Amino acid sequence: MSTRGATWAPGAGLAAMAVLLGHITTPTATAAGPPAGDRWAVAVSTAPGLPQDVWFAGQGSNASAWRGGGVICLGHLAQGFPVGLHATIKVDVVQAGIVGPDGVPVEPGDYVAPGIELPDRAFEVVEGGTFYVILETFIVNSNIPGLTPGDTGRIMFTFDFDGRLGRVDRELVAWMDVGGEFVPFLNEGLMMTNVRRIR
Repeated sequence: MSTRGATWAPGAGLAAMAVLLGHITTPTATAAGPPAGDRWAVAVSTAPGLPQDVWFAGQGSNASAWRGGGVICLGHLAQGFPVGLHATIKVDVVQAGIVGPDGVPVEPGDYVAPGIELPDRAFEVVEGGTFYVILETFIVNSNIPGLTPGDTGRIMFTFDFDGRLGRVDRELVAWMDVGGEFVPFLNEGLMMTNVRRIR
């Protein structure tokens, strides 16, 4: 199944989120395995003044190991979830860097990130210009049908990276692992990133 142009119907938010965070356990295939690349420190969190549901940080390299993680808190601030439904998902950073020098988890090219409350967003994955972070997920607690405590999975976030280091607000895309291949899942909108090279 090709990831290019993959879209989700806006009404499919709950069912798709169940797949995204709990039920895909196939290891993600990478077009080119993680090369040595740089060592990085990366953090992703709420943009100033915007309520969001993702907070994580990590440091390391794909050649050795990554340390760090965080949490995804699904609830009424997350796209597509009404008041009363909630889940807490622990995440661990397992791979990250610039597409090309640090790995190729998806092929460069044009994609569409579906939106639920935000509009769909056309974007491009650019070799040498897109930063990616792959996370392993573990559902800690949930009352959302299909998201069962104890389930594991893998997701990825990407954003345009023009070389600016430090704190920068950027538009993020969430990807889900479908049968070992990442597919754009959600236009996350504006979030804060903090990226540093570690020498």
